[in-house]
Amino acid sequence: MSMNERELFEQNYKQWIVSITSEIAVSMRKLEPSRIKEFLERCEEYERDPPSMYDAISDDVRARMGRMVGDDRLQGILMLSSNAVAFSPSIFMQRPSVLDYTIAMNRRFFFKVGWFSIIVISQPYIEQATDSMLHFVLEHELIQNAMYTEHVERYGHLFLAPGEKRAIDEKAMEQAMEQSGITEEEHLREHELMDEIATYSPVVPKSFAETSLFEYLEKYWDDVKDLGVKGETESEKEFEAMISQNSGWLDFSHETYELFLAGLKRELDLTYLEYGYV
Repeated sequence: MSMNERELFEQNYKQWIVSITSEIAVSMRKLEPSRIKEFLERCEEYERDPPSMYDAISDDVRARMGRMVGDDRLQGILMLSSNAVAFSPSIFMQRPSVLDYTIAMNRRFFFKVGWFSIIVISQPYIEQATDSMLHFVLEHELIQNAMYTEHVERYGHLFLAPGEKRAIDEKAMEQAMEQSGITEEEHLREHELMDEIATYSPVVPKSFAETSLFEYLEKYWDDVKDLGVKGETESEKEFEAMISQNSGWLDFSHETYELFLAGLKRELDLTYLEYGYV
């Protein structure tokens, strides 16, 4: 990405992140003012300490997951939970006001000396989902993780277009349903549960959720460093060199999160003025 392209992208993203706060504020009108205050306090905590967005899953939960997908498939993966829900422009409908909310996320980062595979699942989802639902989500993230890993190994930092992301998601969804054995009825309930969780959880831009993961690796480096693996392909090595020379995206992510949080506070102050919430 050239300097001009990057500047244009950053300008457009900032405009979008501010404009979307009104949409998110509207969706929060059903919450009690006390819940809104709790919501904003949690978002402010994430701003002060981004890694606080995540917790390592307990041994009991990991054992439960291992029984579903096999312990061997979770080896070498940093498994985390979060009370936040990440959002991003929808890959299914190309309109700025339409968002995708994520209760599970998988990422593969190069950090310091190696590549780290990470899977995050919503803590409320872990607590409320049936075994079939959780098995489905795990399969979906593991399959996507393998697909994206293959993409980086082949193409390095060549980013995926929305259509390519959509194709991967749909293919992973189909395979996950088959491997987990989830029924159509359970799958519908799984979607309902995701929607429910998104209505009462702190929401953050996916870009900041990713930045927080990156900073989680830094904060807990001594605990996670053994999970890193060396890159093997030329594309991976090129990507490593690019990342090591450019950390500006971290600063940009923090800047846009500050814009998002400030905009959300303004919208909620106006929305709840009649309730005395300021």
